[in-house]
Amino acid sequence: MDLTLTFDAVYAPHAAVVMSTVAESNPGEDIRYWLIAADDVKAAARATLAKAAGPNATVEYLQVDTSPVNLPKGSDPVMSYLSAAMYLRLLVPAALPAEVERVLYLDCDTMCTSTLVPLFELDMGGVPLGAVRDPFNRRLYDMGGIPGLATYQNLDPRANYFNSGVLLIDTARWKECEVTETSLAYLARHAHESRYPDQDALNYAVYGNWLRLPRQWNDLMAWRLEPEFGGKLSDSAVIHPAGPVKPWQPGFPKGARRDLYWRHRRHSGGLTPTARR
Repeated sequence: MDLTLTFDAVYAPHAAVVMSTVAESNPGEDIRYWLIAADDVKAAARATLAKAAGPNATVEYLQVDTSPVNLPKGSDPVMSYLSAAMYLRLLVPAALPAEVERVLYLDCDTMCTSTLVPLFELDMGGVPLGAVRDPFNRRLYDMGGIPGLATYQNLDPRANYFNSGVLLIDTARWKECEVTETSLAYLARHAHESRYPDQDALNYAVYGNWLRLPRQWNDLMAWRLEPEFGGKLSDSAVIHPAGPVKPWQPGFPKGARRDLYWRHRRHSGGLTPTARR
C-alpha cells in the first residue's frame, strides 16, 4: 500500500500519530510512505516519523519545487488554524515514481482505526480520485459556495462537494486530467477568498469526475462512534476530527478519540510542535 502525507514542523508530530495508527490497524501489510515535508521539518522529526511508520513500512521523502504553492491560506478567520502545507498534497502525484499507480493521501489530523486494504482493491472506474462527501458542506453552493461558483456556468451548484482530508488517487489519471494544474490555476484566481482553499480547488478541478467513497473512509462525524453513544471507533476505517479544535488541544472532548490520539502520540515519540496552529 502506498500512502502519502504532507506537513510542516507544526504538524509533524501529528503526522507521526497518523502513521502509528496505520501501523496498528494494518498489521503485516507492506506499506510505503511517500512524504512531502516542508523545509522546517528537521532530521530528528524525520527519524521519529520513520519509527512511527512501523517495522513493515518504508519511508521516502519526495523532492518538490514548492514555489507553485506559495499561496494565501484563505479569507476565513475561523479557518486560520490551517497550515499552508495543505497545498503540498497537490504536488504529490507528479513527484511519485512511475511504479506507484495508486496512493492514499491522509490529512495529519486523521487517525486510522481499521484496515485500509479495501481501498487498494477498489475499482475506481477511471476517475482521478475518490473522496468522501463533506457532511457539513454537502453541495458546491453550501456555506456561501466555492469562490467564483456563479461565474462558472459549467458547474451545477447542487453537485456534491467532497472533503479533501482523505484522497484515493489514481496517479496516472490525475496527471492525464491535469488535476494539479487546474487546481493551481483556480487557486491563482481564488486562494485569497477561499474558505477551504485546497479543497475548493480540488472540487473545481475534478468536478463530475470523482468517485464518492463511503463515509467510513473519512468519518468527520466520528463523535457518534464514541462508546458513550454505543459505538466503537473501528466502525469507521479513518476518523477525521476536522475543525479548529483538535485531539491534542485542551478543548477537545474527553473520550476514545482523544485517548487514541494520545496513546499513539506517546508511542510515536512525543514530538513537540514548534507552535500551535
